[in-house]
Amino acid sequence: MIRIKWLSVVAITAAVFGCGGADPTGNSEVPVSIGDHGTGSDSYDTGDSARDVSAGELADGTQNDGASEIFAEDALHGDSNISGEVPGHDYLVMDPGYIDDNGYVYDPGPDQGGVGGCDPCGMGTIAGKTCAPNIKTAIANVKVWVDTIDCNGVPQHYETYSSPTGEYSLKIPCGTQTVNMSKGSFHGSYTRWIDKGKVTQMTSVDGCFPGTAAKIAVITGDWDAIENTLLLLRLHFTKIYGAAGEQGSESSSAIAFLTDTAKLMTFDILFLNCSDAGWPNMQSSSASAIRQNLKAFVAKGGSIYGSDYALPYLSETWPGYILGGGWSSSGNSSYVSRVVDTDLAGYLGKGQVTIKYGLGPLTCVSGLGANAHLFIESTTEVDGCSGTQMMASFEPETNGGRVIYTTFHNDEQPSAGGDMQSILEYTVFLM
Repeated sequence: MIRIKWLSVVAITAAVFGCGGADPTGNSEVPVSIGDHGTGSDSYDTGDSARDVSAGELADGTQNDGASEIFAEDALHGDSNISGEVPGHDYLVMDPGYIDDNGYVYDPGPDQGGVGGCDPCGMGTIAGKTCAPNIKTAIANVKVWVDTIDCNGVPQHYETYSSPTGEYSLKIPCGTQTVNMSKGSFHGSYTRWIDKGKVTQMTSVDGCFPGTAAKIAVITGDWDAIENTLLLLRLHFTKIYGAAGEQGSESSSAIAFLTDTAKLMTFDILFLNCSDAGWPNMQSSSASAIRQNLKAFVAKGGSIYGSDYALPYLSETWPGYILGGGWSSSGNSSYVSRVVDTDLAGYLGKGQVTIKYGLGPLTCVSGLGANAHLFIESTTEVDGCSGTQMMASFEPETNGGRVIYTTFHNDEQPSAGGDMQSILEYTVFLM
């Protein structure tokens, strides 16, 4: 493969694009469920040795042939822990009274010595942590809410948002309640009994989004692999082959998917990996149809992410948001960078990170349009670039989805961990 140089204005929407590797199977579309070992794979590494699953062993310890699907939510969101108790962990915090933000203690009822149960107007508290299907990754700023009927028969709505580290606490009526969670395209819920005058602490089984919380499509590429991050998060996705042909030519599979309006619209999130095919695809006879479909996808609420060479998809569809073009000599280098977005800085617990780049040359971002939002920028000049912006987004449609772009890749991050992997995981749940 060769890298085709191009110069263009770049736009970013709610779809995600990244540089990725070729599909050795040759299949243009492959549904990937967590625990699906895939052709020729002997194991699935979750990043947690206690939860890794080999080709011959399912999550419950039974044997398989290495080709069966093991759904994360079957093991983590099943009925085995409906009591909310997990062996070896004290998840239920009993509190004889609720202390609100003003320091007032909630009276659990006329019987000062007894709490628990539920009287018609009793109140309790639900507390927990919002997280990815892998249980380990906290998700910040998730909306958590309950819609219910109070003791007078009047509909009531209670809501809060999780903290930068995922914690939340919400005072709600006692009894059986359904707790809803939502962030961007991701949705989940669970139902639990809430005792009056007590804090009912949710388990990770309850509070984590399921692996199918959003319908995700990933177009692979030549130089990046966002799917590695999705696997670590234990999110299910459909993979479409999108690497370039010889001499950086078009990807027929990617073009077929992006011009199929009905199929594209069935997804919530689109990740486009960095690929030499990006520019040829957007100069092909199908470019007009691709632009039209990407605009419609974001307008209906879909989100897109792209990295590095995926920029032409964005700049050709939404010019004026991300200004780019030319090449940086910043390959195999690191830059101390400032986290401009306050929510991301809160999630990371720091305002400065080190951004690492692998093989170059990489795409330069020369500036941002007035309606683009900056997340991260280098504190020093990026070799060969007139701009220092490294991560940005924009929302081109009213009540539509978000488009995100990064100059850095995903492919080397899952094994490296650290700041960049945390940033990429955070980015997934911005979609």
